[in-house]
Amino acid sequence: MKHLLLKTIACAAVLLPFGTLQAKTYGDFAPGKTFTYKVKQKITAKSVGTKITKGVPVPTGVPSFVPGQRVKFTIGATGQLNMVKLDAAGKPVGASYSIPFKSDGGTSNVYNKVVTGRSNKADTGTVYKSSTNQPTGVALNFVRTTYAGFNSTVTTVTYTLAK
Repeated sequence: MKHLLLKTIACAAVLLPFGTLQAKTYGDFAPGKTFTYKVKQKITAKSVGTKITKGVPVPTGVPSFVPGQRVKFTIGATGQLNMVKLDAAGKPVGASYSIPFKSDGGTSNVYNKVVTGRSNKADTGTVYKSSTNQPTGVALNFVRTTYAGFNSTVTTVTYTLAK
């Protein structure tokens, strides 16, 4: 009985490192990974029929960042890209926003959420990676489409973030 117990403990000790090596990552990012970037560019536009208007307000339900503002990103438990604005002291401000992980593109990770219905929504995030799989920049794109009769209104909000 004593030998069986010792063999079980020895086997578990050998297998333990393999279990820790098999930790789940999403595009080489482990859950809990954080990184912070500044908004370098913000572009908003609205298209109604063939008329395009630039510099429109950010629609409700879309994160509203301004150039120069810092945004903290965290990789969530299921690989999702969570983001929250930071104030000048580095403290989170307002609600956080999340986009699900979709794929590892090699040089970038892709995050995407599409919701269809009366008001179509598409949120896409791209986190660019270095050759050592560290984040180097972020691009975010939010699209909102609404319909009124035969007319559609498409509003886009695009952010570019870097160090």
